[in-house]
Amino acid sequence: MAELDAAPPNTRPGGNDDNLRIKEVGNPSHNAHNADEFDMVAYQNEVPLWKRIHQHSLTQMLLMSVQAFCGPAMADAIAGLGGGGLATPQTSNIATSINYACLAITCLFGGPIVNRLGTKWALVLGAMSFPIRGASYYCNSKFGVQWFLIFGAFITGTGSGCWYVAESGTIMSIAPSGARGKYLALWIVARNLGQLIGGAINLSKNHKAGATGGVTPDTYIAFLIIESLAFPFAWLISPLHNVVRSDGTKVRVSEKLSTKAEFKLIKITMTSKLILLSALWAVWSFFYSGTWSTYLGTYFSTRSRALSSLISPFFCIIGCFGLGFILDMKNVSQRRRAQLGLFTVLILNMGVYIWTIVMQVKFNKHNPGKIDWVDKLYPSAFLPYFFVQTTGPLSQSYMYWLLSSFATDAQANVRNGAAFRCLEAVGQAISYGMNTQIKTSPLIGFCVTFGLMAAAMGPMILLVNSTPNEIPADALDKEEHEKEVQQLQQKDLAEKDEDVNYTVNRV
Repeated sequence: MAELDAAPPNTRPGGNDDNLRIKEVGNPSHNAHNADEFDMVAYQNEVPLWKRIHQHSLTQMLLMSVQAFCGPAMADAIAGLGGGGLATPQTSNIATSINYACLAITCLFGGPIVNRLGTKWALVLGAMSFPIRGASYYCNSKFGVQWFLIFGAFITGTGSGCWYVAESGTIMSIAPSGARGKYLALWIVARNLGQLIGGAINLSKNHKAGATGGVTPDTYIAFLIIESLAFPFAWLISPLHNVVRSDGTKVRVSEKLSTKAEFKLIKITMTSKLILLSALWAVWSFFYSGTWSTYLGTYFSTRSRALSSLISPFFCIIGCFGLGFILDMKNVSQRRRAQLGLFTVLILNMGVYIWTIVMQVKFNKHNPGKIDWVDKLYPSAFLPYFFVQTTGPLSQSYMYWLLSSFATDAQANVRNGAAFRCLEAVGQAISYGMNTQIKTSPLIGFCVTFGLMAAAMGPMILLVNSTPNEIPADALDKEEHEKEVQQLQQKDLAEKDEDVNYTVNRV
């Protein structure tokens, strides 16, 4: 792999590849806030301790993780409880389709919206929509209201799309370059903890053999309360230009562009080499959820499904932080870390997919019925689902780390995150629609997911091998800092020459 360490064509050591970077309209990076101008000593002496803690990158990442738990994670928990099952299938399908459609459209245009509003206010607006999801399920469960599910899907899809764009831009920007992997692991784990809550509730109601318990309407009140907590935490988010990373640097933020210029960048972003090469990966990264959920619902008893949902997130924590340590290895180039991360994610997912397909082929020959946790078949049948709940989030965490490796500033992270999240939503919609049509065996879904991963491998290898050895935003900051140092040195020399000339003239 030694030849892979060579810089790709037209690439400076800092990683400024014109084929991969998005051309900025009006060159906003020229007027960007330079992180190297930041005086850490003066900041510590002048700014109160509470404010320094609040503006610290780890504090901000924890606040983002709490919101991820209150929003996306609770949406997954509600879906896992089958709240929509109380509605007619047609209504539930319409609501889900509207949610995905609004999410994809909002993410498509989310870059200009979020960059004009600022990430903080976009997060606040998005967090306001979270409780509507829990409220719509509660009203459907309590009063049989069907239309509120559809209306709620429209509101939450739009609001969540705005929040997702701001979230992706924030989490990719605030992490220090040497700890991005671990920061993103913290965030992705929080986003996937919803299964733990849903599984705990489900298991408490269905722990007895043969139980088929349902969810009472009051259960959704707990979800509604948790979803409402995202709003005050969104208010605590600090604007990106105020965040101070743990390594003593600040986020590189460019001057705001006009709305017209931002919308022009949508086409440039979506057709950039960075997004085109990662498009299939984006579609695949969330594709697994619908297929493996179908597998769980088809072959496992109610209480074994509840137990599966409860224990699956625990290994996800270990896996995501393990990948984080690989991506943050010291004395290893960024491109080499990107290659190691890619191979790790692909090998683990491939192993899980092969195992699952082997089990599904056996089930197609001899239907096992509903497998319970006391059955001998349970461990070998359950473990593929258990591991895919880790390998799936690994692919998402890795991709956001890779996207941030090409960013020139925070606004670029917002645009790239918006494009990637739009494609993820498309993948989720396709997966959901496909699995609603599968009436017998999930084998087709497994093979399609496997095929998507195989198709994504080629473009991703090309992209990873073009990864700059240094984040372009950091390289630009260093260049600007070096220029300023040179200018100061030249100014000092000029002043000294003037003093010497003045002294000679006097003599």
